[in-house]
Parts: sequence; C-alpha cells; structure tokens
Amino acid sequence: SRPSAGVAADGTVWTWGNSSYGQLGHGEEQKRRRPTRLGQGREVFSGALAVMVACGSLHTLVLTVDGSVWACGFGGNGQLGHGGTASKRVMMKVVAAKIVMVAAGAAHSV
Repeated sequence: SRPSAGVAADGTVWTWGNSSYGQLGHGEEQKRRRPTRLGQGREVFSGALAVMVACGSLHTLVLTVDGSVWACGFGGNGQLGHGGTASKRVMMKVVAAKIVMVAAGAAHSV
C-alpha cells in the first residue's frame, strides 16, 4: 500500500497507509490503518495551517497557508527537496517561499 493524506477544515493534516520510510510523518515506520492526525495540530508546521497535501509512492508533501512546503518519507532521489538524499520520518520544512501548489509523483515532487 501507499501513503494517503488529507487536510481537515481546521488546517490539520491526517495520514494513513504505508510508512516504510516514515512517509506518514509520525516519526516512525508503522503502517496506520485509520487516518491519524499529525502531532497536536498546527505546531507541526510552525503554527501555519495546511492547505494542500500530495503523496508520492514513498513520500508526502504539505503546503501551508503561508506558502511553505514541508516533506517527509523516502529521499533517495532528492524528492524531499532538502538538498540531499536522506529520508525523513517527520515533516521537515523545505521551502519558505510563496508556493501555491504541490504535486508528488512516484519518485519526484513538483
């Protein structure tokens, strides 16, 4: 199975499915069969509300209302955007610019 994610009306992110590389963002590599909120809400994204999520095969991206992009999961192809190939089990801020959309493919991010 692949990761799945959604943004709730209150701006929190919920993830479920496979997490073999931490792509659910909960800090471990445990599969979740039900949607589980990331953290305690907005503190996951430095207080910003999430507005969009995108899941690749092994990574997840989140766009926040301030235009920041956050990523977690497998980074072996550089798809997390952190400047390296390390995998991340929790959401890490990638871009603090005014991004308006994110998309994720099997092993890439747009």
